[in-house]
Amino acid sequence: MDERGLKLKAADDDDLEVFATVLQDAPMPLSEVTHLRDERRFAALFRRFCYEREHDRMTARDLMQVDCALVFDRVSNAAAWDVGGLGGNGLAELLTIVSENRAGRGVSVTLVFHGGGHIRLEADRVEGRLADIGEPRAADRRPRHAPKSDM
Repeated sequence: MDERGLKLKAADDDDLEVFATVLQDAPMPLSEVTHLRDERRFAALFRRFCYEREHDRMTARDLMQVDCALVFDRVSNAAAWDVGGLGGNGLAELLTIVSENRAGRGVSVTLVFHGGGHIRLEADRVEGRLADIGEPRAADRRPRHAPKSDM
């Protein structure tokens, strides 16, 4: 892997599945989420698990985490349900990302969190970016699940 960190783009459902795998169980500080309505942009900061780095898959020993920015462009609306009540210390943990066509009116992309919270984005089309920020450091917790696939 490139030591400068992960950088991915999403343009369709297959790409969003990769985003969901990369961010599975990643904590997101609720204070680090924004919808910039005038810019039609949604952004959130996660602390993703570095599943691609060598670690003990049974115990999660030596597992690392890195700050990771998730950005979606062309977003016309963003709405959240039950996110504020999730997790302790103002954190919500991502479970998955799903998308759905909106009958000729674009697409909805939903971030689904452990405990039932959701953030739903409405956009013209899928246009997302995911990029690591900074250096990986030792994980401060174990992920709830094993990753969906080996990376």
